[in-house]
Amino acid sequence: MTFLNALLAFGATAFAVPLLIHLLNRSKYMTIDWGAMQFLDSSVKVNSRRIQWKQLLLLLIRCLIPILLALAMARPLIQTWKDASGTTPMSLAIVLDDSLSMQSVNEQAGRIGEQRNRLQQAIWQIQEILEGLPAGSDASIILGGRPVETWAEHQPSQLAKRLVGLNDRVESAGRLDLAEGTQAAASWVEKSSNPRRHMLVISDFQASEWKSPQQDLARDVAKQLSSRTVPIAWSFMNVATRAQEATKSNVSILSFESIPSQVVPQGKLTLSVLLQNDSQQAVQVPVVLMEGLEELERQSVSIAADSTTTVRFGWTPKKAQDTLLKVIADWTDASPQDHSITKVVRVREPAKILIIDGDRKPEAMQSESDFVRLALTPFSLLRGEPGDLFTTSVVDAGGWNEAMLKDYQGVVACNLADLNPDQRKWLRGFVEQGGGLLFSLGDKVQVDRVNAWETVAEGGLRIGSLGARGAWDGSIKPTANPAFEFSKASLDSLGSARFVARNTMKLDEGQAIAPITSLAYDDDQPFLVSVAIGSGRCFWMTSGCDDDDSNLPALPVFLPLVQRMMTTAVGWPVGWKETELGENWIENVSQSKKIALQVPGHTAREVLADPASVVALGSSRLEGIGQAVADQERLYHGFAMTAQDRKQELVRDLMAIEEQEKLAQSASASMHQDAKHWLEQERTNSNGKELWTWFWLGLLAMFLAEMFLQQSLSPRTSGAGMPSVMGQETSQTKRGAA
Repeated sequence: MTFLNALLAFGATAFAVPLLIHLLNRSKYMTIDWGAMQFLDSSVKVNSRRIQWKQLLLLLIRCLIPILLALAMARPLIQTWKDASGTTPMSLAIVLDDSLSMQSVNEQAGRIGEQRNRLQQAIWQIQEILEGLPAGSDASIILGGRPVETWAEHQPSQLAKRLVGLNDRVESAGRLDLAEGTQAAASWVEKSSNPRRHMLVISDFQASEWKSPQQDLARDVAKQLSSRTVPIAWSFMNVATRAQEATKSNVSILSFESIPSQVVPQGKLTLSVLLQNDSQQAVQVPVVLMEGLEELERQSVSIAADSTTTVRFGWTPKKAQDTLLKVIADWTDASPQDHSITKVVRVREPAKILIIDGDRKPEAMQSESDFVRLALTPFSLLRGEPGDLFTTSVVDAGGWNEAMLKDYQGVVACNLADLNPDQRKWLRGFVEQGGGLLFSLGDKVQVDRVNAWETVAEGGLRIGSLGARGAWDGSIKPTANPAFEFSKASLDSLGSARFVARNTMKLDEGQAIAPITSLAYDDDQPFLVSVAIGSGRCFWMTSGCDDDDSNLPALPVFLPLVQRMMTTAVGWPVGWKETELGENWIENVSQSKKIALQVPGHTAREVLADPASVVALGSSRLEGIGQAVADQERLYHGFAMTAQDRKQELVRDLMAIEEQEKLAQSASASMHQDAKHWLEQERTNSNGKELWTWFWLGLLAMFLAEMFLQQSLSPRTSGAGMPSVMGQETSQTKRGAA
């Protein structure tokens, strides 16, 4: 037996109060025998014995009253109770997977000729479950796609009505967040008042989504649910069917990328869209590029059976502003939700970059700064056209000062021999305020002096100890945790890079500010390392940017690599970031500030930067642009589903039935295929029975018994024998006092 309100059970200790009162109020007197009382001894003994038993019984009843009251309020529960009738009320939290994969069609989910997608099938099953719950039950629905959303309606009938409009929503949930969804469900269930508590997870059990980490998480969730004061049972329901009609086409958009990733007014942007045809027949699909409500371009694309194809659009922004572009596949099939995809493009004025050259030469394309300028401003230098992401200025090693830094967003230090203490202090403050800094090490670098610089942890710029420059005949490779992603073409090009000389670097370990190695030589020595400092980022490249040290400037990867480094380093544009659907993005704002906040699909609100407000309003289910203003700090984020998540969601493979059953068994859960089976199973489970009614009835009986005994012991109603005893006690007390 357990208690729904366990703390109240400690109130049973109040039985000591009437016991203590009884002990403190016991009469204390001395008995003196006198002659005439010997004839009354027999009757007095009989009456005294009867009164003593009644008084003890009254004391017992008075002790039982607080015990029964406390137990009744603590709500005792017998968990092994079998409720064959299924009438015991329950609290049910339903975690509904509403990710993009749930929009896939179940060809045989409805009647003959009727098609339902998996989300519609789930809604239909949930409505049947809600209608079949016992009277007095309450329920909640947790939408499990990121960001997790809780519908805390207590009346099952109200939830069933609200479900009707779920298919009309325009929101796009991210991938299934099982951890957050089950935590929200368990928190809601634990606050409920019913003895039967259950969590039901409804999903299509897509193989790419229910990977090993999710299965391990399911086992952890099972342990947490079973360890609650009142254990929470849980189960799974699969709403996906495997029947597919090969003659019916299904077209989906897998990804939407821009090349380059950033753009300026009058710059040329190439938009690349990847489409997929899952049917066994070729299709001709019209694809449309939209800016707001305006149609910019339409192309007709042929996609072979069971294959993918790429369509490209060109786009030139006219002015600096946040722009939401959308691509639509103008096609009709049973899954229209995967026919469109959006991308937020922030068009801003070019960032200003200061290039400090420690070995500047008069000849063209002989200085390291020449190659860096070409990489940062290819349009203006090669074609004389606008569209570069940056503007550049080149100075000698001694030709700059602190005041100049205010006019720039980034600094590239090419082959500098050394920096004096003031220069190091200026650059550290520059990065902390949001500037970007790139060190490109060449043959002029004085290793001993650089190793004497202050480390990042000490308020400096150095992230490790440099080794002497030496010859190297090898290539570079990406690491597992780069500061930014590399395209396949860039990775292929990096594989052909060769280096003549380099500096080795031993990174500082155990520091609060940890550096990230994005690229390494094939002997695992760092080539490109970065560290976040304040609002900015500092990059170190252990070989130079000219063709004396390597063939990297001659490779196609050099231009995008340098541009990606600088856009990442300067945080360009300032305050901008592409944000995954459901990701919280304003957690770094000071809690003492007020935030004017707006995310897609919500009206603008002003809130304090407390955690509750941030969690509730700092994420979005709609793709679009979010804005936040805190004093002079402005944050802009583009909400979109990541290409990786979208591709994962559109994978058609499902977990095998055997895999689902193994998952349920390992997570101590049951697996169901429909609502009817779930309801029948729940009626036969050990659902628990509350005993509070019995305790309240027992408490009422104790009150009545206490009243009856109190009346029977009263002098007015005790009968003829009572005055004699009371007279005897009075005489004894008086004589004792005398």
